Amino acid sequence: MKLLLLGINHETAPLAVREQVTFSAGAIAPALQQMCDEIGLREALILSTCNRTEMVAVGQPQDLTRLGDWLARYHNLEPTLLQDSLYRYFEEDAAKHLMRVTSGLDSMVLGEPQITGQVKAAFAEATAAGTVGATLHRLFQQIFQVAKRVRTDTAIGQHLISTPAAGIKLAKNLFTNLSDCRCLLVGVGDMIELAAKQLLDAGVTQITIANRTKANASSLAERCGGEILGLEQLPECLERFDLVLSATGASLPIIGKGMVEQALRRRKNAPMFLVDLAVPRDIEPEITTLRDIYLYSLDDLQNIVSENMDLRRSAAGDAEAIVQDAAITYEQGEKTRAGQDLVVRYRKQLEGLKEAELAKAMARAKQGDDIDLVLKTLATQLTQKIAHTPSVGLKSLILDGDVAATEQAKKLLGLNQDDTP
Repeated sequence: MKLLLLGINHETAPLAVREQVTFSAGAIAPALQQMCDEIGLREALILSTCNRTEMVAVGQPQDLTRLGDWLARYHNLEPTLLQDSLYRYFEEDAAKHLMRVTSGLDSMVLGEPQITGQVKAAFAEATAAGTVGATLHRLFQQIFQVAKRVRTDTAIGQHLISTPAAGIKLAKNLFTNLSDCRCLLVGVGDMIELAAKQLLDAGVTQITIANRTKANASSLAERCGGEILGLEQLPECLERFDLVLSATGASLPIIGKGMVEQALRRRKNAPMFLVDLAVPRDIEPEITTLRDIYLYSLDDLQNIVSENMDLRRSAAGDAEAIVQDAAITYEQGEKTRAGQDLVVRYRKQLEGLKEAELAKAMARAKQGDDIDLVLKTLATQLTQKIAHTPSVGLKSLILDGDVAATEQAKKLLGLNQDDTP
C-alpha cells in the first residue's frame, strides 16, 4: 500500500476552477465515506481551503486516477476540466508536500499560520469519520511536529506581511495597550475584514464600523460586537476614536484636515493614529501637519511589508531544511517498518509450516509409529517445504541469466561460492 496525494491549488488553477471543487465543513465526512466506498480505500483525508483541495489516501498507485475521476464526478464536473490542474505525489514526496503545506511553505502568503489549524481540522474530521488508520495517524503526528518546529526554530512566522497588520503593529508603539483603544473601521471590504480580525486578535474590544450603507456593515459589526455609523456621521463622531483604519472605494478623501482639526480640539489634543489603506486615498495627507496626528498610507506600510517578506523568504530556507530532514526521516522509518513487517510475515510463515508438520508428527507418534521414522519424516518434510519456494525462484534466475539477482539470492540464502557443487 502506498501513500497517495492528489490536489489542486492556487498555483495550478485559477479561483474559478478551485471554487468548483471545494468541500464545505459539513460535507467532508460523508464525502470521505463515499470516496472510500467507491474506490476501495481504508484510509483517506480531505483538506479543503480557499486556496487548495487535496485528497490524501493509502492505496495503490492506480487509485490516484480514480481519485481524480471521483473528485470530478462528486462535483458534477467533466474530468477534462481538472486534468491539467491536478498534481500527484507518491510516498515520501506526498509526505514532504504535506509537511510544506502544513508549515506554510506552500501558501499563497508565505508562512501564514492559518493553514496549520486547517490541516489539524481536516485530520480531526477524517478521524471522526473513521478514515484515519495507523499509516495516516503516524504520518500526521510527524507532520504536526514538523510544523511546530518550523514555527519554533525559524523566523518564518514572526514578520507581519499584511498592510493592516503592519498598521496595527505601528499603533502598538503609540498606545500602551490596544485593548483600551476605541477603533473605527471605515468601509467593509476585504482589507477592513482582515483589519477587524487582526484587531480582535490583538485584544481590541471597542470597534465601530462606518460605511455609506449601514446595512452592508451589519454582518461585520455583529462579528466585532460593535456599532455602525453612516459616513455622514463622521464629522461629529471622529473625536471618539483613538485608532482609525480606512479602506473604501471613494474617489475623493472622506476624512479631511478640517474634520480632524475639530476632532483634535474636542479630544483636547489626545493623539490619533490613522491608517489609510485606500487607493485613491481616503484621508487627506495634509493632516500630517497637525500635532498629535500619526498618519500612515498604503505606501508607508508596503515598505514594511516588503522588508518583512524578504525576512520571511530568508527564514524559509531554514524551514525547508527542517522539512527535508523530516521527509528523509519519514521515508527511512517507513522503509524500516516495511522491512520489519516483511521479516515478521516470513517468520510467521515458517512458524505455520513448523506447527503443521509438528502436528502431523505428533499424531503419528501417538498412533505408535516408530519414533526415529517420525522424526526423520518431520525433518524431511520441513526441509522440503522451506526449500521449495526459494529453489524455484533460484532456478528461474539462473535460467534467465540474471547474474546480479542470482548473486544477491546466494547472499540472501547464505550460500558461499565454495558451497556450489
